[in-house]
This record gives sequence, C-alpha cells and structure tokens, in this order.
Amino acid sequence: MNGFRAIFASATAMLAAMAATGVLAAPTTPPTPAPQTTAARQSAPYPSLASVPPKPTDVRPVSAWKTAVLASEAQRDELMKLAAAEPWTLHDTDAWAAEEREAASPPPPITTASSQADTEAFAAALRARATPPPRKR
Repeated sequence: MNGFRAIFASATAMLAAMAATGVLAAPTTPPTPAPQTTAARQSAPYPSLASVPPKPTDVRPVSAWKTAVLASEAQRDELMKLAAAEPWTLHDTDAWAAEEREAASPPPPITTASSQADTEAFAAALRARATPPPRKR
C-alpha cells in the first residue's frame, strides 16, 4: 500500500510540473490552411454517380488474357524440355584449356628500363610542372 502512495505522489508531482510549464495546455489557435486549398474546396462541386467514367472498350477480354497466359506457359514448357534434353556437363576441360592457351596471342615484349639520367630528367620535368605559379603582389 505504501508503494502506491509513492507512485501516486510522483505522478502528481510530474503532472503539476507539466501543467506549470504549459506542456499540457491546448493549442491557442488552429493552423491556418493555405489559400489554394480553401479556394479549391469551396469551388469544387460534390461528385455524383453521373461523373463516373464509362467502362473502357479497348481492354482485352478475360478469354484473351487466358489465351496469352496459356501460350506463354506452353513456350516455357517447350523451353524446359529443350533444356532437359541437352545435358550440361563439364568434361575434357584440360584439353580445351590447352587449345585456348595455344590460340592466345603472346603478350607484348617487355620494354627495357631507361637510363638513370633519363629517369632523373623526367622526374625533374614533372617537378617543374608541379610547382605552383608565383603569387600576385
């Protein structure tokens, strides 16, 4: 019983604090709607059953849909039969790999390294290009 008093007292204190800060206060003014929405609501007539569009006439009938589905399923079944008749096995892969290696063109020849002087000249040219321009004064 004493536990309920503590819970009730803490809940009462929390509600009093919330009421003091205005958290529980109702909003003072409702938000104003945009003028476009109020004008649209006022000028739009209430719809009636006469405004429902007529049934479309350019839609396939259900029998045509059924025929198309059955034709698609027949093509699927034919393809599955053809795939089942052709066994997918891997055999003689070593001979195939050897043939492909023989038919492949050799890689281009390895170029010789340049001299140390050529490499240093190339690096110096790159450093010269990488230096920032002088500042304007």
